[in-house]
Amino acid sequence: MKKKMILIGVALYTSHASGQVAINSSTPHPSSNLTVAPTNLKGEYKGTLLSPMTTNQINTILNPAKGLIVYDTVTKCLKVNKGTPAASQWVCIKTRS
Repeated sequence: MKKKMILIGVALYTSHASGQVAINSSTPHPSSNLTVAPTNLKGEYKGTLLSPMTTNQINTILNPAKGLIVYDTVTKCLKVNKGTPAASQWVCIKTRS
């Protein structure tokens, strides 16, 4: 019974917790909801892998958020949804050369 009460307490506490998330960082940037440190716990520099998917897989995402970013393995580009969740418009993020 005591274990159940503890689990219920933890569940209630965490369900109302909100704020910023940081991965390998204790200080998330105030303007972001997710901050990923450039290093792992050993101090080695690492990158961030953004959802690698085929074009067909990207097109099957239900109600993709405006601004959602994925990597298209077919077109070899980062894509962002410039449309709305109801009417997605996936475009490649291009850089000037």
